[in-house]
Amino acid sequence: MKKRSIRGFVLADSLVALLVVALGIATLLMGQKQLAHQERQHRIRLCAARLAKEATDQQVATKRPATIRRGDFRALAQRRQVTVWYRQKMVVTLR
Repeated sequence: MKKRSIRGFVLADSLVALLVVALGIATLLMGQKQLAHQERQHRIRLCAARLAKEATDQQVATKRPATIRRGDFRALAQRRQVTVWYRQKMVVTLR
């Protein structure tokens, strides 16, 4: 009778260990997905900031509103405001 209870204990112990490992892997994968999303958002904001700077420089040099397009980005620099859009969504507005 002891052998049966020991086998049952080993099986339950193995199932608990498997569950802990599976939860750990799932947590790591969710974290990786979140990091990839954040990295993409930061790259978009960085490109928008660079384009805003370029549009502002052009507006200051010409003393007229400047519009710059680079791929999916579009920047509009006016006298007191710079706005950058990415795929029809406003990313940055500076006043």
